[in-house]
Amino acid sequence: MKSLHIAKRIFKQTIRDIRTLMLLLVAPILILSLLYYIFSVSDNTNGVKVGVQNVPQTLVAELHKQDISTQNYTSHKNIADKIKKGELTGFIYQKGGNLHVTLANDNPTESGTLASTNQKWVISHNMGQMKANTNQLQKALRQANTPEVIQTDVGNNDMSKEPMNIKTHYLYGDKDSTYFDMINPILIGFFVFFFTFLISGIGLLKERTSGTLERLLASPIKRSQIIFGYIMGYGLFSIIQTFVVVMFAIYVLNIAVQGPIWLVLVTTILTALVALTFGILLSTFASSEFQMIQFIPLVIVPQVLFAGLIPIASMNVELQYFAHLMPLFYTGQAMQDVMIKGYGIEDVYMNLAILFGIFVVLLILNIFGMKRYRKV
Repeated sequence: MKSLHIAKRIFKQTIRDIRTLMLLLVAPILILSLLYYIFSVSDNTNGVKVGVQNVPQTLVAELHKQDISTQNYTSHKNIADKIKKGELTGFIYQKGGNLHVTLANDNPTESGTLASTNQKWVISHNMGQMKANTNQLQKALRQANTPEVIQTDVGNNDMSKEPMNIKTHYLYGDKDSTYFDMINPILIGFFVFFFTFLISGIGLLKERTSGTLERLLASPIKRSQIIFGYIMGYGLFSIIQTFVVVMFAIYVLNIAVQGPIWLVLVTTILTALVALTFGILLSTFASSEFQMIQFIPLVIVPQVLFAGLIPIASMNVELQYFAHLMPLFYTGQAMQDVMIKGYGIEDVYMNLAILFGIFVVLLILNIFGMKRYRKV
């Protein structure tokens, strides 16, 4: 009977706690729906675009059949620039009996789709050529008095006497690059964001519940000075954490960095500052550590899904627009561009500027959010 009274009390407490009810009933539905819409379209190839120059039309038709879009070029010089500026998955051109394929390899899934399509076409092409050569040989044998071989039509460049060979080149990484090699930069940014968000949010919450924040608010210190103080205090540890994580990933885990390391540090520090202000802002809506933890499914999980672990280009248009609202979307892009592609500041400055802009907006919201505790 006493157990029933305890259960009844717990039930009433939970019913009155809107955050807990949202976590139990609404959050799973939202996350499950988000995952459904992401994975229901994430296996398409809408994001695969390839540049072509002097290739057989049957190959172009096969690429289109696999929903791979093509862009024609008049030259195959400066392939790296073409892939970068055109945001191509790869570039294909034919020279003699060789099909030269350059894969960007920044997305192994897309590169694998393109590579398998090319391989499928080459096998079909060579089988067709073998069959044509066999027919030629049979005709020559039947014409005992005619020594020359009747040749097939090669007007469209789809047939040649020699079998077609594929020569594959990689712009980023190599043939042994895996999906995890591509997401390692994103994971670095995510861990910096997650732990900074959690520590800063819970830290300020302890300041408030212990009465420290109340005493500060009773003093003549302005709201902005309080927020700047917390930002500088927690920010120092965030910078130290960022430095340790990045150095450990590069020099202990041997994660390759093609671009400047200082740019990786700048990106992760900006990410940490965004997480810091975000955590402080959300902590004002929580009254306990448990309520702070409740924000994780609704705040952190969407960040992970739209950080680039799942190719954004493979999602439908609505989800792609939604991804641009997530700070980790810009972190993931910048980290991959610098660590995998070797881009410089001139290539990623826009992502960094957006991260800094988000930090400034959250900083202002924190200052105004302090009004709920004191008006000065």
